[in-house]
Amino acid sequence: MKISISLFIMTCCILLAGCFETTQEVTINKNGSGIFTNTTDLSNLVNLLKQMGGDETNKLQNTDTTISLTGVADSIAGLTAEQKRIVDKGTMKLILNMQDEKLLVKLDFPFEKLREIELLKEILPKLSISALKKLPGGDQMPAGAGDAESSKIKAFDNFFDDTISKDLISRTLNKAKYATAADDEFMKSLQQMSGVGSPVNVNYIINLPKRAKKVQGKAVKLSDDKKKVTVSVTGDDFFNDPSKFEYRIEY
Repeated sequence: MKISISLFIMTCCILLAGCFETTQEVTINKNGSGIFTNTTDLSNLVNLLKQMGGDETNKLQNTDTTISLTGVADSIAGLTAEQKRIVDKGTMKLILNMQDEKLLVKLDFPFEKLREIELLKEILPKLSISALKKLPGGDQMPAGAGDAESSKIKAFDNFFDDTISKDLISRTLNKAKYATAADDEFMKSLQQMSGVGSPVNVNYIINLPKRAKKVQGKAVKLSDDKKKVTVSVTGDDFFNDPSKFEYRIEY
């Protein structure tokens, strides 16, 4: 069986969502511009890749490559002109090391205004699947592969309301949206994975342009210099105590 790295990663993201860790990092400059980074660590699945590929995995070369996302937005339905502009400036980095069992996919998007962060988060699940088609082996995918599935994927972010301004960053649970999570097929699959010991791990990192004045939140950690906020949560937290995802940062 010939291995398509992109198809393998897509399958893992859709079917084995409980086996990875995601880190969202936002770095804000003094003028409100910055960079939004979403890193998915799939290293725990390298053993599965070896089992699926058998002897073919020995032919895989270690990879450390960066790919422009220009044009990817054209294949995603429903994006605004502003969202397409933001995506076109983005890049995707793939790191694969079979010996060290390391597999990372990193998306980077520079932004000019703080509101662009929310525009990115709205489309991140669909964007991630479309971006994977640009990885090595993406040309092996059947036409339309992953399109229907990507429309079903949701992120924990979808169930919260975020506020991002020049002096306040906050996240609060949207109770009406959260009430629908129990009936959502994709979210139920995440809960099932958590139930068998494979919860999704999520880290939110916010690098502030100046020292935080006040920080609140059950899972919030503030660096010694008060410029870096970290929130580390799991899928279990989402289903058992979603308030752990909430935070309020005044700076």
